[in-house]
Amino acid sequence: MSLRMEQGMEHFRNALATILAERLEFPRGVLVTVLDAKLTRDMLHAKAVLSVMPEDRIEDVKKILKEYEHEIKDGLTHELKMRHIPDFFWVFDTNEAYAAKIEETLNQLEHEGEI
Repeated sequence: MSLRMEQGMEHFRNALATILAERLEFPRGVLVTVLDAKLTRDMLHAKAVLSVMPEDRIEDVKKILKEYEHEIKDGLTHELKMRHIPDFFWVFDTNEAYAAKIEETLNQLEHEGEI
């Protein structure tokens, strides 16, 4: 990928993160972070990777993203000066929970003297 494309993707990710932080209202105690965002070459589709803490609130976040879809697209239109805003595909990162489970298992085995 060219440097210009990479810079464009980074700008898109930053704009999306700003819009999610400033224009959407997530429930109290829920932290949503944009880890990555990619656009297709034709700019018709976008994939955003989000991290949600606590992870048991992912379904709530999905509902909010669907409810505020127009607000997100409107914000990107103004922020990026794009004529056509892509359709979003939201992906949720669950690596933190998986790592915590592994760490808990290792600590338990160490406590029991098996490691």
